[in-house]
Amino acid sequence: MRRPMVQNPFSFLLVFYLLVFAVFFFYSIFAFPNYLATFQWPFVWTNSFLLFMRYCIPVTASAVAVAYSLLPTAETVRVRRGRQPFSRLVSSHLTTFIALTVLYTALVLGLYPIARKNMERFDSLTLQARVFLEKADAALEEEDRETALLNYQRYLAIDQNNRKIMALVSDIQMELIAEHPEPRQEVERGIESLRVKDLAEGKEAYELLEMAEDYFDREDYFSAHYYADLAFQLDPTRQDARRLVARAREMIVSKDLSKLETEEQQLFERKREGYEYFVNEEYFKAYHMFRELQVSYPQDADVSSYLRKSEERLSRETFFLDEAEEIDTLPGVTELLFVNQRKEDEREIVFIGKLAAVEAGLFCKDIEVLRFGSRGLLYHYYAEYGRLRNSSINLHGIDRTAAERESVPRYLSGAARLRRDRLPYMLSIIPTLEQLPTLKAGKAASATAESLGFFSLWQVRRQIGSFGYMESFISGEILRRLLLPFSFLVLALLSVAVGWRFQARFIGRPHWILLVFMPLFPLVAIPITTLYLHAQRIILAFVLLRWHFSGSLVVFLVLQGLLLLITMIVLAGQRSD
Repeated sequence: MRRPMVQNPFSFLLVFYLLVFAVFFFYSIFAFPNYLATFQWPFVWTNSFLLFMRYCIPVTASAVAVAYSLLPTAETVRVRRGRQPFSRLVSSHLTTFIALTVLYTALVLGLYPIARKNMERFDSLTLQARVFLEKADAALEEEDRETALLNYQRYLAIDQNNRKIMALVSDIQMELIAEHPEPRQEVERGIESLRVKDLAEGKEAYELLEMAEDYFDREDYFSAHYYADLAFQLDPTRQDARRLVARAREMIVSKDLSKLETEEQQLFERKREGYEYFVNEEYFKAYHMFRELQVSYPQDADVSSYLRKSEERLSRETFFLDEAEEIDTLPGVTELLFVNQRKEDEREIVFIGKLAAVEAGLFCKDIEVLRFGSRGLLYHYYAEYGRLRNSSINLHGIDRTAAERESVPRYLSGAARLRRDRLPYMLSIIPTLEQLPTLKAGKAASATAESLGFFSLWQVRRQIGSFGYMESFISGEILRRLLLPFSFLVLALLSVAVGWRFQARFIGRPHWILLVFMPLFPLVAIPITTLYLHAQRIILAFVLLRWHFSGSLVVFLVLQGLLLLITMIVLAGQRSD
């Protein structure tokens, strides 16, 4: 009697996929590491997907082999003619296998790196949350409630559903309110509420000068000086603007305060002091002066205007620590290490503990720099935070409210005078923003390569050697990823031939012993596919070291074409009886 053939094995394959994913899902539930409880279900789904993609090729190979040999319950057809080429019977399936390969390629090159990034995110945020919790507990023991409250709130920014910490925060807030029953004016006003639209936007020099003259006539000498100075900066040939700047400044300095009330005198004196700081480009002092005045005089237009202007000028040469500290509770790229070569006879090694983006910009944490010359170590310094902008890291951070608190590089060896940079708190870096995530150090390097997108790896491959890394490492990862889709298709088609070659000799249902041992098929397929992949990786690694990336890519394509040709010949040689 002739053997019925499985006409549509892909329904069986789908069921097989679902069963395997369910196994990985339940395994992930019990394999949940020591992360925060809020990450449990995201971890379970992400880890299940990663495991499924890791074993997708052997699972597919075993499922296809089973579908073509041990699936009597599927829709079948009897072969009514004599011997017929097997390839004609499965030709309609080839399109589906190619479509599955395209889907697998999209998952392995697109979603898999994203899932790897999520796993790194769970780990880094858990560690950071526990640091906040330890700091908060220590501050609470020392009865420093404000510090404890700050760190507990940072912890809740990560673990938002922790009811125990939420109750603790509520208790601390009630205690602080009880200690300060009088409502205090809010010091930390939103910066947006302080901003007034700058009337100078889009204006020509003559328009600015007209505005300055109008303000001068109204005896608003602060505004007159500001807009006249802007007009002179736009058009240095306008001496009338320069003269108006001098007149406005003279009026500010020589203003008679005797007719004013005491409070008005104090306000004007402090405004004048802050104004002098601003004119002399001491924006740090000007910012804090006008910020203090803004707390007491929130409606004063001069104070609000110069506070905004001081902040804008200040942001060009420093950053605010409260903005930088926001990255503590956010995921980001960690442990970056690279050679920052700027001179032939010197080498600069840069380590960045964390890089993340917030609304205010890109910020770095735990920056460490060592620079070596022909005579050895020149300097070694550490900075807690930095702001990345235009291929430079600003290492000077200031506090919005406490003028005495700032963050600057702390020299562990050498001295600041050894730095020959024009701006001592600016660290120029060679890698671009797109290249930085690829420059991870130590054990995290291989994991990071997996979490990077395929096109990011391709773009960074040529330049990574100049940052102290071997180009072959990135090239090998690119070839490894390209190998997976080809292997998926080749092994799936070979499994069709193997399954058909070793058909079970029955028409009805298979024996129960075969059903019992069916789940063991993937366990047998795993070492076989692993051997197949590792053998090709060894060949490609040898060619990569010998002929570099271009040569290895040519060998890779030839090898995959040869394997696919052999597979099609094997399929064509199968018969239906």
